[in-house]
Amino acid sequence: MKKRWKKQLDNSLLEETLSQKLAIDPLVARMLTHRGIRTLTAGRNFLSPTLDRLHDPFLMKDMTEAVQRLDFAIQNGDHILLYGDYDVDGTTSVAMMYQFLKNYTDELTCYIPDRYREGYGISKAGIDFAAERSVDLIIAMDCGIKAIDNIAYANEKNIDVIICDHHLPGANLPAAVAVLDPLRADCSYPDTRLCGVGVTFKLIQAFTQFREESPEIWHPLLDLVAIGTACDIVPALGENRILLRAGLEKMNTRLRPGLKAILDQRKKESKLTVSDMVFGVGPVLNAAGRLDDAILAVDLLLENDSGEATQKASILQYKNEERKFLDQQILAEARQKWEGSPEFTTANSIVLFEPHWHRGVIGIVASRMVEKFQRPVILLTEHEGKLVGSARSVSTYNIHEGIAACSHLLENFGGHQFAAGLTLKRTKLKSFQLAFEKEVSKSIQPLQKSPVISVEMILPPEKISLELWEQVQCLAPFGPGNRNPVFVSKNLVDTGGTYLLKNNHLKLALKTPDEERVFTGIGFGLGERFFELSAGNLELCYTLEKNIWKGKSAVQLNVKDLRTAKILRNEK
Repeated sequence: MKKRWKKQLDNSLLEETLSQKLAIDPLVARMLTHRGIRTLTAGRNFLSPTLDRLHDPFLMKDMTEAVQRLDFAIQNGDHILLYGDYDVDGTTSVAMMYQFLKNYTDELTCYIPDRYREGYGISKAGIDFAAERSVDLIIAMDCGIKAIDNIAYANEKNIDVIICDHHLPGANLPAAVAVLDPLRADCSYPDTRLCGVGVTFKLIQAFTQFREESPEIWHPLLDLVAIGTACDIVPALGENRILLRAGLEKMNTRLRPGLKAILDQRKKESKLTVSDMVFGVGPVLNAAGRLDDAILAVDLLLENDSGEATQKASILQYKNEERKFLDQQILAEARQKWEGSPEFTTANSIVLFEPHWHRGVIGIVASRMVEKFQRPVILLTEHEGKLVGSARSVSTYNIHEGIAACSHLLENFGGHQFAAGLTLKRTKLKSFQLAFEKEVSKSIQPLQKSPVISVEMILPPEKISLELWEQVQCLAPFGPGNRNPVFVSKNLVDTGGTYLLKNNHLKLALKTPDEERVFTGIGFGLGERFFELSAGNLELCYTLEKNIWKGKSAVQLNVKDLRTAKILRNEK
């Protein structure tokens, strides 16, 4: 699908001020303005995301109640159940809280619900599990904000609950001892972008403050916060940016055995980045909950023996390979089903159902369908006589709102702007497809179905250098809201050394017509563009990477798109 290159608007006066007052390169100053930086204070904070800039955790509603109940549990010898969701956000939360609380008590049990038997969130089965083990307190992480009935069930069994969640609350809150969620309407916490592990971390931070202990007690946990934050794809801004930076610094100093066992297979010589967490660690940890028991991910993260960690990582690596196979199989079927449907050329949404599709994989496939067709996508499979589905959306359409408008046809649903889950009766499928298509068509515009690459600036090829890459790194860590800067360079030609790699990737070797210097790069998924290179006079859209080979460093281009020469307009 053709991509639009949209050049960001510049503010020369502000760039000059930031460059002079902050003593930074003008190019970096320009990129700061593109990220909404308008003051010197904001610029300093962005460039120095240090731990001392974290907000006071007691600004979060119910934090005092949560800390007091946790302190009482420890003083009283209560049995505490750590309950988390089965994705990376949930499993890192459980591992982090377990590692922290082991400093104070041995009365701990971890619990992750089964994706297929129990589904998302706090389940009745989970509460029964707690009751059978005489649990006094449940700390629910990355879930619980809508578990009104099951929290009431826990209360009936004299089990208290502390909720650490980041999802949108419903009209009413559960009757828990404390409900920590910065999205609560009555919560004035300054940063609403935290994920589940971030909210859980704030409880840990508050507990150490309550006990007047040194923050160093939670420093060893920062890698887990960073992994959960990176893999939950929340904005890499504010406190998330601070926690990502600190966590990556810890990982690049010393990796815990479980992470090292996962990342050893990547054989990477340069420092770890958010991308390594999202694409290297995340899928392996997620494979546990998708195809087996998510507690395996928690065990791996907490493992201190390198040999045991290697064995446990191998099991999850195998599960991840199995997941990849199912991913490819379901994607091929979904594409064939959609491309062969009567609605293929006219519909603004995609809703597909097959009873044999694997419930743990359809969310990933839905994301790939969005990438391919640039429409909101819902994929459904069958479970216990009902249809269960995963929804994913393009960046400019709120799929949660779209599904909510069709809620009269659903058994239940939940999620956020870009991703959601839903359940419905099979007899309602056709009605839901029609209603959802009508709802999407009300607001989605043609340009929303065309992928956009946001371009920082047009960069003359002679400016491409390792030194520029190093300057760009002061904006890291990158992620949603703070993407790795994308540049455009013009007037490039193929040296004849470009070739196809497996999996439809391009290994590029380009130069300007009048120079001998060769620019190397990788174009992931751009294999079908190979024959366009013969046209000459290319424009390239790319990010900069540092490539280390046999101890030598060089700049490399990660090519996002290419096309024959034309004037780059500020496309809207």
